[in-house]
Parts: sequence; structure tokens; C-alpha cells
Amino acid sequence: MTLTLTAAEAAKILKVSTYTLYELVKRGELPAHHIGRQLRIDPAVLEHYLHGTMSTYNTPAAVTPSTNSSVMPSNVAGLPTIRFIGSHDPVVELLFEFLKHAPMPVEFSVSFKGSMNGLIALYRREAEITGMHLWDNVSKDYNISHVKHVIANESVCIVNLVQREQGFIVAPGNPLQLHTWEDLTKEGVRFINRQKGSGTRLRVDSYLQTEKISPDRIFGYGQEETTHSALACLIANGQADVGVGVKSAAQRLGLDFIPLFQERYDLVSMGQTIKSVGWKQLLNVLNSPGFIQAINQQNGYDTSLTGKILYDT
Repeated sequence: MTLTLTAAEAAKILKVSTYTLYELVKRGELPAHHIGRQLRIDPAVLEHYLHGTMSTYNTPAAVTPSTNSSVMPSNVAGLPTIRFIGSHDPVVELLFEFLKHAPMPVEFSVSFKGSMNGLIALYRREAEITGMHLWDNVSKDYNISHVKHVIANESVCIVNLVQREQGFIVAPGNPLQLHTWEDLTKEGVRFINRQKGSGTRLRVDSYLQTEKISPDRIFGYGQEETTHSALACLIANGQADVGVGVKSAAQRLGLDFIPLFQERYDLVSMGQTIKSVGWKQLLNVLNSPGFIQAINQQNGYDTSLTGKILYDT
């Protein structure tokens, strides 16, 4: 059995405060899991993080019973546990914060691996819930056709988390005057991309193809980050000039935002999970006035569909 590190032990190795370590985990930059209420981190994760090779690290599926189980796992206290693997958005972090303080608290582990990887993890029962924003050029809609294709002959529920705005995240004042996809090919512009399999990456590639722009013309196209927050941090630190992300990530760091498109971010679950107490608690939070108000405090979001079930079989 592989030994794991506590939050305090991991923070000491990284030479950061425990608070900073929790922030890294919360943003999806440092994979972790829970044993009961205690955070645990694989030493191999720290090794990759210290050497800057997280993009090559394959995070093990978050814990608990066999991945063949169709029943939502519970922790030792009997509380429902939700394993989330999917696309990143700050509102996902907000949702699980609300669930942690719900009348019946829900334990959770969160891993941001992108929309496509999240959907596959759900199909393999490595997660109870995924979050996704995959556009389909044929149906001209998000997510539903992809779910139908990957998860056939299973009971599935798709509920909207939020609708959001994506665009170029740039330095304050947009000093390089970046407004169009063609502007990414300007000499000296350093682009930071999202990882393969993420909904944002797929949408970026779709737009580049439509505009007939070869990725080879974009400096930094092969440089990837796994979250909107991490992408924004690189731009704020001057390590990149532009990337595509959500407006709230830019707002948090005082960066400028050039809107490009709006999209729908949905939560998907299947099988026995959609009959569970944990899923019902999640739906209650999604439809609560407090959660809606908390989302509306941030720029770039539309809550008109939040909590609405869009597909249910």
C-alpha cells in the first residue's frame, strides 16, 4: 500500500504554508483525495509538481470502493461521497464549498482533467459526477450528444451548473491589442493553451480551423495548463501574454478580458448516483437562492438555467 502525506507534511516539503497548499488543491493544480475528512496527497504528485512535470502525471482515480460499483461510496462516517472528475470552473469549487456546509454534508474529491476525460471517467465509474462544456457542431448544442454517444443504455441526468463567457485573458490595458484569433499569430505574442481533451481546447481548435489558422503559427500553442486560474496566473506573472479562459478568472487577478463566446457548463451523473441522497443534496444546492446569489456576485455568468434538468433518462 502506498503511503500518503498529510496536508502539513506536503506543505513542509513544498516549503509553503498549509493555506497555500489547500489553495493549490482547490484550484486543481495539485491532485489530492480525502480519507474521511483528512486531505491526503500522493508523494509522486509532489515529485512531479516540484519538477514542473504535472502535465505528464496521470492522477489515479480518487479512492474508495471498486470502480465497478454503481452505488455512490460513503466514508467511514456513512456520509455520501462524491468523486468529481471533469472540467474546471470556479463555480464548481463554489458548489462543493456549499455542499460541504449543507444540512447533510457531502464528502467529495475533485480532480480537474477536462470535459472529455471527465466523461470517460464517469463511463468507467471512476467518478460519480462530471462537469463538461463540449460543443457539437452538428446539433449546435452542448454536451447532450456527447453523453448519448459515450454512455448508451444507461440512466443519465444532465443538469445545468451555469452559462458562462469565455474570451482572451490579457494583461491590464491589453497592451498587445489582442482582439481576434488572427492576432494570436502576431510576432512576439506568447499564448498559453488548455490541455488536450478540455472543452476549452476543443473550442479553440474549432475556431482556429474555421479561421484557417495553423497552430504552428501560434507561439506557445503547445504549452498547456489544466485550469482557468492557473492560466490567468501565468499571464498575471508575465510568463504568457494571452490565453482563453472564463471572465471570473481574469477578474480575480485584475486582468483584462476580451469576450469571444458564451457556452453552457453542465453536470452529468448516471446510474444509482442520480437516486442517491448526495445527488439530491446537490440539486437542492443548485436551486438554492444563496448559491444563485453567490454565482451572480461574479462577472461573466448567467444563472437563468442553473439547476434546470436538461436531459433525464
